[in-house]
Amino acid sequence: MSNSIDAEGGCLCGSVRYRVSGKIEESGYCHCRTCQRQSGSPVVAWFALNASGFSYLKGAPKTYRASDHAGREFCSDCGTYIVFREDDESQTLGVNTATLDDPALSPPDFHIYCEDRIEWFETDDHLPRFKRGRTD
Repeated sequence: MSNSIDAEGGCLCGSVRYRVSGKIEESGYCHCRTCQRQSGSPVVAWFALNASGFSYLKGAPKTYRASDHAGREFCSDCGTYIVFREDDESQTLGVNTATLDDPALSPPDFHIYCEDRIEWFETDDHLPRFKRGRTD
């Protein structure tokens, strides 16, 4: 993926707003159990960009640490999951695509953690699917 983005997004209630700009490094679907539980959905669409291309315009999210290497940022008022942020600042930042004002700006290119896919849920696409991450 080599598309660039310059857009805004936010949570359901409007308490948290953000801006993203820069090159989209990757965009995909994640079927892992952590994403499923975090979102309450069978899959999360997300895209990654350099963390310097993301800034909050309004509000301050809370962070939940679901692993020992990253935090998930969300609105403390409505619960919307917005960002997956690695502790290693050299890593890309994962943004929940559905929180963009126009989610069509970053269509997914692949599926990861398909080993955790819920059996009754299937997307109708021909995108590459990986058992775990794209390098596993």
